[in-house]
Amino acid sequence: MSQERKLGIVVQSGAANRICCVAVYAAAALASGWTVVLHLVNEGLVAFRKDTAKKVWESDKPEDYSIYPKQYLGNVEVFLKNLHDMIKSGNLKDWPDMLKELKEEYKDRFKIYACPLAAATYGVKKEDLLDIVDDIKGAESFLEEVYPGIVMVF
Repeated sequence: MSQERKLGIVVQSGAANRICCVAVYAAAALASGWTVVLHLVNEGLVAFRKDTAKKVWESDKPEDYSIYPKQYLGNVEVFLKNLHDMIKSGNLKDWPDMLKELKEEYKDRFKIYACPLAAATYGVKKEDLLDIVDDIKGAESFLEEVYPGIVMVF
């Protein structure tokens, strides 16, 4: 009998280039039969607010929603332009819609939790968050749920 494969992703950044990685790794793991749990902390929590989520893709200015070393500015500008073009053309879904589809398709194997400490310090309530966020749970609950799996941080 094989052990269930689990992936925990700590979403600590709300930057477009990091959220994109979260969506891709979650989708790949789920499609491969893994259980995936996201834990939203710091600006990663803020990115999942109802009034913030879609704004991550709206700006074409890298400094608005990207984290990068200054020498990579040209590359990040290309990334954002291509990302916007792909979303507008329908070749890529924006991350809230992609994660919503994953929640619908893999509901029993995909959970999203907000950190209670981050929620308190950022003044965020459960009702402020996208409907795809399941609950507010602490780090100990997150780690217990993904044990003995892999944990990534974005």
